[in-house]
Amino acid sequence: MKATNTISYSYLLIGSGRVARHIAHYFHLLNISFQSWDRSQDPHALARKVSAASHVLLAISDGALEGFYRQHLAGHDKTVVHFSGARHIEGMISAHPLMTFGPELYDLEFYKKIHFTLTGVSSLNEALPGLPNPFSVITPEQKPLYHAYCVLGGNFVTLLAGKMLSGFAELNIPQEAAAVYLQKVIGNTLAHPGNALTGPLVRKDTETVQANLTALANDPYLEIYQAFLKTHWPEYPRK
Repeated sequence: MKATNTISYSYLLIGSGRVARHIAHYFHLLNISFQSWDRSQDPHALARKVSAASHVLLAISDGALEGFYRQHLAGHDKTVVHFSGARHIEGMISAHPLMTFGPELYDLEFYKKIHFTLTGVSSLNEALPGLPNPFSVITPEQKPLYHAYCVLGGNFVTLLAGKMLSGFAELNIPQEAAAVYLQKVIGNTLAHPGNALTGPLVRKDTETVQANLTALANDPYLEIYQAFLKTHWPEYPRK
């Protein structure tokens, strides 16, 4: 008799935000069946769906995770997974997708490249069986630092790039020009993280830096420039 593969897991995905939408779309692309629930649905259906699932995935806000778990899932014999990069909550597995999720959905090959950072298990298969993604494992104590790095490299970069784009728009410099520049900045940084930085802070060009600071005198981003200056060039001769 020919052996057949049997699926020994069943998913319940809880949430309706961007992460939930992307996870749901990824499951569809992988032909992984799942149930879903969010606050717009009948609350009485939640218990029934939890009972039928082996893995409950909480794609909800960080602040709601512990309360939802205690109210609806604690004591149940379920594998409960959340996607927060910052929080560690006893009784739950953390599987943080190292990715930014925009309004547009991605294709299958891109989803497969997303790296998951795990806490509470030693393999992705324990948390999210059926997913072929790469993963790393960190301890609960390492999560705050890990997430701080995510914010520095992701969120703050987005803020800075957005500021440049809005400033260029005021100067009638096309977004396409900025796109070429930003793409090369990121490419060089990934290829040569130790020596990709260019500009007046590398050259120790006090005159240009002072001109930059003067130009930003009435801009809230002046303090951000000064913070980077203090970090990368603490010997800068401030006036």
